[in-house]
Amino acid sequence: MDGLGRYPQDAEAAVYFCCLEALQNVAKYAQATRVHVRLSAHDGELTFEVTDDGQGFDAARTPLGSGMQNMADRLAALDGSLEVRSRPGEGATVTGRLPVRPTGSLRPAT
Repeated sequence: MDGLGRYPQDAEAAVYFCCLEALQNVAKYAQATRVHVRLSAHDGELTFEVTDDGQGFDAARTPLGSGMQNMADRLAALDGSLEVRSRPGEGATVTGRLPVRPTGSLRPAT
């Protein structure tokens, strides 16, 4: 997270609330002993990743719950994306990406 700087309020709020939801899901469902949150900015993209070492689930067969759908919708409203990777017994990783300019303003939609 070092050196990220500030971003538009809507981008910061989206990342904050998505990370919060992902952490709440870990606490409720994962039976994890560790969780890591990573934030980075590269090539015009602000990325967050929440990874746990919990019980995991079959992401391909498990529909998004309302919290995860809200995360996807919040990011999509800013032209971003959400990815959920997990397998039973292997924990889970939730990754969100938002397009941003190096100056911190959102990239215009194309």
